[in-house]
Amino acid sequence: METAAIWSEVLDYAPKLLEFQRQHQRMPGFQVAVAVDGKLLGSFSGGFADVAAGTLMTEDTLFRVASHSKTFTGTAIMQLVEQGKVRLDDPVEQHVPELKGTEMAGVTVAELLSHSSGITRDGDDSDFWILSRKFPSRDELIEMAKTGKRNEPGAHLKYSNVGYSLLGLVIEEASGQDYAAYVTENIVNRLGLRNTGPELDPAREPELARGYSALTYAPERSTIDHIDTHSMAAATGFYSTAADLVTYFSAHLPGDDTLLTDRSKRRMQHPVWAASGANHGYGLGLMLAEVQGKQVFGHGGGYPGHITRTWVDPESRVCVSVLTNSLDGPANTWVNELFALASIIAKEPTSAVPEGTDLSRFTGRFASLWGLGDVVELGGKLVEVSPAAMGIDVDGLTELEYVDESTLRSLEPTGFGGRGETMHYEFDDDGASAIRGPGGMLQRRHADFQIEERVSIPV
Repeated sequence: METAAIWSEVLDYAPKLLEFQRQHQRMPGFQVAVAVDGKLLGSFSGGFADVAAGTLMTEDTLFRVASHSKTFTGTAIMQLVEQGKVRLDDPVEQHVPELKGTEMAGVTVAELLSHSSGITRDGDDSDFWILSRKFPSRDELIEMAKTGKRNEPGAHLKYSNVGYSLLGLVIEEASGQDYAAYVTENIVNRLGLRNTGPELDPAREPELARGYSALTYAPERSTIDHIDTHSMAAATGFYSTAADLVTYFSAHLPGDDTLLTDRSKRRMQHPVWAASGANHGYGLGLMLAEVQGKQVFGHGGGYPGHITRTWVDPESRVCVSVLTNSLDGPANTWVNELFALASIIAKEPTSAVPEGTDLSRFTGRFASLWGLGDVVELGGKLVEVSPAAMGIDVDGLTELEYVDESTLRSLEPTGFGGRGETMHYEFDDDGASAIRGPGGMLQRRHADFQIEERVSIPV
């Protein structure tokens, strides 16, 4: 199948899957977008931008996308490198003279870009992340950096918001513009990103999704106010939408010179570090990872109240962005689920289906005392998906073999489920109403399913 056709199928099923998981996990809201070959293929949203006010999430709702900001900063630095205004081996003191004579003076631009500088992540008092105080001013940032050495430069991957904030100062010195003006003119406006900006904009604050705390430490969520990130905007200040982000990240694919040459993009995407014990690493301003066997680049973001993730598969030229407005938002899990669905769709069916068979008649969401499952047509085959499970095991997924117009057979791969058992369907005017099996248990259409207050054997 062509890539666009595969991801169109993903977009057909994903809203139903993610909205169920949102409700099941008591998440406030989310936003998703997919681009193929630089063009927006589709976007959708679910839940609420403001729960108390009943404001529904839309595809135009703005999110604080936090460390996605680092990719804008990295892109800006590479633009200045192309212009000859910055060199990757420039010591930071060359552009931030306040650091001359300090332990961080000789750290290079490349080391800051790749989180190789050894500088402190957020300083000794980072309570601005819990809104106990304001984010640092420029002067406070400089003071944090002067004594910020924690590792030897180049010795370890050490993720640092302070380091990327210093890169914002490098951009200002080299370009002669303040950070916000430079990135707006040379990145945001070049791409026509109407819903993206480098810092909290009071005029657009009503358009932002309200942020929420997690349910891991309290039975109910608290709301979290949006704040200005001041000198740390280059590390974490941006707002955007999923649709704008897939447009922006697609401009980092080969063949698009709107922002950078292909050579600069290759340098950004080349791995500098592999994170210990993980399947991801870092280049120059970009996170790198393996998702469903594909080498992807992009970034995530954690801002008070928002968790976000964007991945690009350069081989298929697909970009996927998921934004959530709570601190336990499963943005990374959901991006991976969407790539998993694409992998399932791309697989050839295990068994043949008679020509002209309408597989959609078997699809639906079915429930019993033991839970519920979706029967979904993906890539010309029927599969079972458990919508309550966060994450999809592509290799462990159960394909369903067509037997006749009212019967399927489970091809469950492990042998601990219904492998080889039949599933007998009942139909009514609304479609598939019940399934008997696999294993003989009756499952009813979810919309019709009711569970008694007390479950017991009828007298």
